[in-house]
Amino acid sequence: MARREASIDDEKRSYSAIFLLSVGLLLFGAVWSVWDDNVARRPWKYRQVEFSRLEQRRVADEIKQEDARLHGDPAYQQATKELAAARERLRSGETAMRIAQLEAQEKVLTAAHSEVDLRLRIVKSQLEEAWYDYDEAVLEQRSTDAARKRITELESQKEPIQQGFDETKAQLDQIAKELNEVRSEEQALEDKLHGLEDHRDFLEQKLEGLTLKVGPFSLPKIPKIHQVVLTDFERNNFDKPVSRVDRCESCHAGIDKAGFEDAPEPYRTHPHRAVLLGKHPSEKFGCTPCHQGQGAAINSPEQAHGEVHHWETPLLRGEKVQASCIKCHANLTNLQGGDTIAKGERLFEELGCHGCHLVEGYEELPKVGPYLRLIGAKADPAWLVRWVTNPHQYRPKTRMPNFLFKPEEAEAISAYLLDASKADSSTWLAGHLPPTGIDSNNPALVARGQELVNSLGCRGCHGFAADESPALLGDNKDIAPNLSRIAEKTDARWLYYWLKGPRNYSPVSRMPSLRLSDDEAHAVASFLLTLGAKQPNPGLEARLSQPETIAKGQALVRKYGCFGCHDVPGMEHESRIGVELTTFGSKTLEELFFGNHTDIPHTWDDWTLNKLKNPRTYATERIEQVMPQFDLADPDIQALRVFLASRTDLKYPVRFRAENNMRGQREVAGRRVVARYNCVGCHVIEGRGGAIRARYQESPTMAPPILAGEGAKVQSDWLYNFLKQPVPLRPWLKVRMPTFSLSDQEATTLVQYFGAIDDIQVPYVHVNESKIPPDYILAAEQLVTPDYFNCFSCHQQGEHKPEGPPEGWAPDLSMAHQRLMPEWIVRWLHNPQAVQPGTKMPSFYETDEHGKAAGGPDDILDGDNEKQIEALKDYLMILSHAKEVLARNQQQLAALAAAQGAEDHGDAAQAAATE
Repeated sequence: MARREASIDDEKRSYSAIFLLSVGLLLFGAVWSVWDDNVARRPWKYRQVEFSRLEQRRVADEIKQEDARLHGDPAYQQATKELAAARERLRSGETAMRIAQLEAQEKVLTAAHSEVDLRLRIVKSQLEEAWYDYDEAVLEQRSTDAARKRITELESQKEPIQQGFDETKAQLDQIAKELNEVRSEEQALEDKLHGLEDHRDFLEQKLEGLTLKVGPFSLPKIPKIHQVVLTDFERNNFDKPVSRVDRCESCHAGIDKAGFEDAPEPYRTHPHRAVLLGKHPSEKFGCTPCHQGQGAAINSPEQAHGEVHHWETPLLRGEKVQASCIKCHANLTNLQGGDTIAKGERLFEELGCHGCHLVEGYEELPKVGPYLRLIGAKADPAWLVRWVTNPHQYRPKTRMPNFLFKPEEAEAISAYLLDASKADSSTWLAGHLPPTGIDSNNPALVARGQELVNSLGCRGCHGFAADESPALLGDNKDIAPNLSRIAEKTDARWLYYWLKGPRNYSPVSRMPSLRLSDDEAHAVASFLLTLGAKQPNPGLEARLSQPETIAKGQALVRKYGCFGCHDVPGMEHESRIGVELTTFGSKTLEELFFGNHTDIPHTWDDWTLNKLKNPRTYATERIEQVMPQFDLADPDIQALRVFLASRTDLKYPVRFRAENNMRGQREVAGRRVVARYNCVGCHVIEGRGGAIRARYQESPTMAPPILAGEGAKVQSDWLYNFLKQPVPLRPWLKVRMPTFSLSDQEATTLVQYFGAIDDIQVPYVHVNESKIPPDYILAAEQLVTPDYFNCFSCHQQGEHKPEGPPEGWAPDLSMAHQRLMPEWIVRWLHNPQAVQPGTKMPSFYETDEHGKAAGGPDDILDGDNEKQIEALKDYLMILSHAKEVLARNQQQLAALAAAQGAEDHGDAAQAAATE
């Protein structure tokens, strides 16, 4: 009985609180799961809503600004007043009465017209029915009399109704015309006002498009994922093409919209939007090909930016984003937005990094260091030891790095180099006897040498004072050696023969020959020997001759890879000593050794920065580092770091590559030759260089020429031969185009380079002399005379020099036929300043609005300026034998005229015989 009562008590117990709590928990869980899935883990939605509000506020502010502008615009205020006055006139006086009368008539006529229109429609429908009955009777071959009678009756009914319709319609049109005439002033002013308010109306429409109307509420647009799919963009681990997905603009909603340049991230407009996104639209290129990151991720900024553990391509920030440019642009020079990567690539090549590190695409670059097979004939041993110990102490801006050698190590390396080059050096010295005309104690001879150094162009490459750097690589490295202490390094014999022919000493020398006479070489060498003095090192020669020292030096040269930059005897078959950098930009943190550092953040950027700044910073007692100290400026380190970041294993599809491959390759190859021989030390090429021109401020025409448009200007054959063996174009210039002893391949590369940068498709020239009209030759002979253009008052012609000072002289026109492109001559004569700004060549012709020449002589070729220019072009192409061409072409024309006359006479005789 007790158990029964206990069961009844359990059944009476209430569980409503538990059920209520359970329902509450379930409801909370459902709300939380919806919130978490749609809001908490979807930050991109918040970003889009916030950007939509930001855009709305921006447009609303623009509307306010436009309102303020309109209220302050006198034209708008005047139009508003005139419209108000016109409306007032329409609401009062006789005009208002006339409008009211016309509107009343219009109302009555409209009602009458509607009634007539209805009756006309009914008759027309009945007429259509009657015609149907008639057509049916015809088809069924029944009598059509009844149908025809019905049609006739309806036509007779329609005629007066149609007449009434036309009359009321004409009356309504007349009333509408009168109303329009009365209201025309108001309409014109309204149109004028609307024209002034166009931009405001546009902004209001734009604001409406940015909002979602829900009843009386204006809400932001519904967020949605913005996705770009790059089809078959990359390859998976099985070498199969796979697509890449970019969702970056789901958060960066303002990236391609102007006006948000000052907005906070991620709403800011892309920097240099017109250039970068104009040429790389996001719907085609996406974002991650340039910026990297994890483009498909949208759950958090860290994931989207790839800044999470184990993601191998984190977001590239700042200048480092330029590391991606080289994936599509093989031609980096002059690439807008690619200055840093272009600088880094040039530093990598010119500092000789490829000598120690293998990098795909840069394997075949030449060695950047001097030729050491004859170093014993060149260098003073004491200087050589000091140089190897610390080259930066001798020349602070030298490209040669400091290996931080101890004095005994420097002596050992010097001993090996002198011993390995002994045989070749002795042979060279035996064949080059000491010159007798050098005297550094002769003031007149030294002054003559200094004058030659200043005038021949030496200062385009070399500095002659400790702080003089006419041409720099990067921010603090000399392109060519500073010669302020050259006498400390070498002697008179080597200097003399080097000046006479650098390639006779070093077959790979960058130094060109200035074709100096013996006396000139004596004078220049005498001047150079005043720059510095020998610093003896007692007992050094004995130490350098010890076999154990030489053997130690050989081991050190092999260990530190001196042969990477220099041609070293006995090291011809050694391999690079540094790690391969082909995919260095893809290295993970696990692959980077930070040594015992705890003060350097563990990132790729920080590791690379410190490695370039202090290459041996990661050395430990157990692990040695041999990379030398370059003492690079911070901007140069940043540029090199960007270039190294570009060395990854990522390969982009061909369709993403920018330029014509052949043209781009020719530009890249040509720029390497230009950089190797420092052509920009004297010439301005592609807007860069011309350091030596600073010495010709007062007479710029005496400076080396600017080579803008050289590929379009000169004939390829002539340029090739000129590069191989220069001939004076302006013999009066003191600065001298040197002989670089270019190989056939190097000369060809330069010719193709100049043609590529000017996009010359057909570099060949053929002048058909027989097609030049005789009157063109006669006209040109007149135009070049003092009565007209007086061309030879400035231009040299063969051996005949112009009048006046050399500063006003111009190149020899007798060379034009083999040197200049005919099309370039035409452009030059049209407008010399457009082709070469600042030229002293006068403009004999003006260019009209149609691009045609004007303003030339009226009495030559009937005043046709275009024909005059063509005549001058043809004349320059035959200047050396113009009279022979004239006589030959006149005879040809006479023969043709005689033949034509005979033919006409025969035709006339035949016609007479027929009659």
